[in-house]
Amino acid sequence: MPHHGLRQIERNPYTALYHDSTQQLVALKRSSRHYPSIGVLEQNFERIEQALGLLAQQQRSLLLVDARDAPFRNDDTFDGAFARCHARLVQGFKKTAVILKSATGVLQVGRISKGYVRPVATFTRSEDALLHLGVQLDLTQLAGW
Repeated sequence: MPHHGLRQIERNPYTALYHDSTQQLVALKRSSRHYPSIGVLEQNFERIEQALGLLAQQQRSLLLVDARDAPFRNDDTFDGAFARCHARLVQGFKKTAVILKSATGVLQVGRISKGYVRPVATFTRSEDALLHLGVQLDLTQLAGW
């Protein structure tokens, strides 16, 4: 039985998206697969937004992004496209926490999200991210690839 009613609402080669209505939580797990192009990155974010559009606004107040498996990429074209898509994704949430593998990832997300309307909190420890959001979640429930 899933902890707190966590259920998968979208899955593709790049991300899996989960929802827990009792905690008003949306959890996004990023896979280790590289985006082959900016177009694929943008299409993936559109799919995520469409899936989120099916949820009532009050049921998705908190966003947890587990990006520890995401491939590191540091080029301006990618950063710009990612920042636009990511900003649109997180704007509808009251609180966002991103779990990253390294301090370098934390710096990159911090740089990308600097101009966001709502701040994005970054963590290298999953316990700290969950504490920040005030939720309880067994991260092993988020699908591995």
